[in-house]
Amino acid sequence: MVLDAVATLRGEMFFFKDSFFWRSYPQSSTPQQSLITNFWPDAPSNIDAAYESRSSDKVYLFKGKMVWAFSGYDLVRGYPKPISSFGLAKSVEKIDAVFHDVDTGKTLFFVGSDYYSYDEVRKTMDQGFPKRVDETFSGLTGQVTAAFQYKGFTYIYSGKYMFEYSLRSGWLFRVLNNSYFLRCTNF
Repeated sequence: MVLDAVATLRGEMFFFKDSFFWRSYPQSSTPQQSLITNFWPDAPSNIDAAYESRSSDKVYLFKGKMVWAFSGYDLVRGYPKPISSFGLAKSVEKIDAVFHDVDTGKTLFFVGSDYYSYDEVRKTMDQGFPKRVDETFSGLTGQVTAAFQYKGFTYIYSGKYMFEYSLRSGWLFRVLNNSYFLRCTNF
């Protein structure tokens, strides 16, 4: 199965596919399945990407050219907005994956074979972007479908595989099956 999005939200892992997500609690070995709209009533289904901004204490869900922001379960006033509100070119049709790098405070947006770096503090895209994904993430040649950080490592999904990186060293440590963190048999 190829996941639509993966995000860490308040220390828990969320795995999105179609209209559903699986929520993995640190204290439980069995993920809990739920409809996206049961958790966030104003959210779209079949999202493309998701991430949590700790600086704004919001969860962002992306679908097509739009982004929804939630504070807890509630849609933030003024959302949904176009993804261009992050400073992306209006020609960008959708975000394939996104994650927030806790070490740098940057949020990386993956679009096709490129990625962009967004400064959460200044609320602007960084200069010199987009860059090609394979320039920074060695060994990654396929389409990025999801990304997140967990315990100091960055995990990037491409098809049925997940690539484990250290952004500090720039090294690729392992290539894993994309079900590594989501051990369910009911797919």
